[in-house]
Amino acid sequence: MRTQRWGTAVATLAVVGALAAFVAPRGGPLDTARASIVRADLEADLWQLASAPLEGRDSPSAGLERAAKYIEGRFAAAGWTPVEGERFTRPFTRGLPAPVPAECKLALESAGVATEYVYGTDFVPITGCSGEARGDVVFLGFGIESKREHFDEIEGDLRGKVALIVEGEPRHPKRFDGPELTPEATLWTKLDALRAAGVAGVLVARRAPEAGAGAGKKKGAPKLEPAALRFRHTWATWNHQDMTAVPEGLPKSLPPTLEVSMACASALLGEDVEALAAKVDRSCQPLDRRPKDRSVRLASKTQSTSVSIDNVVAKLAGSDAKLATEYVVLGAHYDHIGVDDRGRIGFGADDNASGTAAMLEVMQALAVAKPRRSVLACAFAAEEDGLLGSKALCDAPPVPRESIVAMINMDMVGRGDTGEVAVLGLVQNPELEKVLDRARRLSKTGVKNVIVRQGEELFQRSDHYSFHQIGVPVLFFFEGLPIEKNADYHTWRDTLDQLDFDKIENTARLVFNTAWLLADDEVRPPRPRESR
Repeated sequence: MRTQRWGTAVATLAVVGALAAFVAPRGGPLDTARASIVRADLEADLWQLASAPLEGRDSPSAGLERAAKYIEGRFAAAGWTPVEGERFTRPFTRGLPAPVPAECKLALESAGVATEYVYGTDFVPITGCSGEARGDVVFLGFGIESKREHFDEIEGDLRGKVALIVEGEPRHPKRFDGPELTPEATLWTKLDALRAAGVAGVLVARRAPEAGAGAGKKKGAPKLEPAALRFRHTWATWNHQDMTAVPEGLPKSLPPTLEVSMACASALLGEDVEALAAKVDRSCQPLDRRPKDRSVRLASKTQSTSVSIDNVVAKLAGSDAKLATEYVVLGAHYDHIGVDDRGRIGFGADDNASGTAAMLEVMQALAVAKPRRSVLACAFAAEEDGLLGSKALCDAPPVPRESIVAMINMDMVGRGDTGEVAVLGLVQNPELEKVLDRARRLSKTGVKNVIVRQGEELFQRSDHYSFHQIGVPVLFFFEGLPIEKNADYHTWRDTLDQLDFDKIENTARLVFNTAWLLADDEVRPPRPRESR
């Protein structure tokens, strides 16, 4: 869920745990379909979607692309297809800073030999840090200058040098601020201090998260490859003021700066930079390396442009010839807010890997149940940036707008009381309360308490609202009210080990019952109140 700020083959990820085996009970196709909604599948999907290598699934990012490929693979495995004439991915654009690759360079000169490095593999630029630089490379640990911690890595004569530093801060069990990170670890603070010290340029080595970061210590969790180095178009900010590190405006005249892979950093220094960082982790003592005859040339350039981002959309054809031309939309946003300027990941396990995983289970069950109407499953991007993905889809829907009967949205369904769920949309669509009541009676779901006609302050803050605005009846399934009960909302603490998998399973079952009724009833619900 976006914060209150107005404004197909799977390549590297295998579909782990998808379509877990189940024993179909007696009682017909609906019971068989419900039995396919199992915790094991949910956990497998969540371990993929909210893992550290996806780096918070910012829109756009390498992690978001990786998540989209995984979702596409799950759509196909469940027997869903692209809408006729389309692919699973439906791109839209967003205006953002982006690199100018032809003007981004990195080279090492050593012993009379020049080695050129590869844009997008070895290095990427950083927004606000354009320019060119040349100088001897010096390693300055994490580049932190902190009086509070009595820790200063920006010492000695640095005029005209190219400083190589590591993202974040030392991973020491007792020093600094632990998982929250000290403000002096903020990228912009580091760069401003280095500018004042007279460096010609800066190289920031991107460090992989600690093993198990964001996932607790569960045994048997799948091992995922590290994220690819990719330009970060935006940086995450957190929900509470005391957690916000990004200044109102970036410091002026920051030095030309590139982010580099750890392998590239080691090649430039001629020494294992990851090992050096680990040494500082243990000792929490500054470490300075100034190799001889190793000079770096760099250039960095970004500019504003339109960047392509993908929604992921699939279709399940209806079983009734008359009603198959009508559609129920099942939706969840799969993006989150990425990585902040201190290197902390916004994992987005609850917001909204939980809703995405629930959607995947519901669509798997619907493929077994075969409702009369067709169903569209939509994984939306850029919800966190103002519902951009769902707005783009509603502006150019993949099926005729008038054929959309209803939309069900799941956003943040993994925290709070196991047997509770909040459902918004009944104030705008009172007739849907009858459908929800029937869904509760249709089978046991594990949901004991359904909160309705409350939390209206949240109604405009997730993707169902885009459909409401075009006259589609909507229901929004949410974990509970008020949202302030979830102290980890829009923080780096929204991690897998905080989720209630039983709650997600219960919610998915109730959503399945609701979607089944909307997709199988003879009569479609009326248009909502207050829609344009």
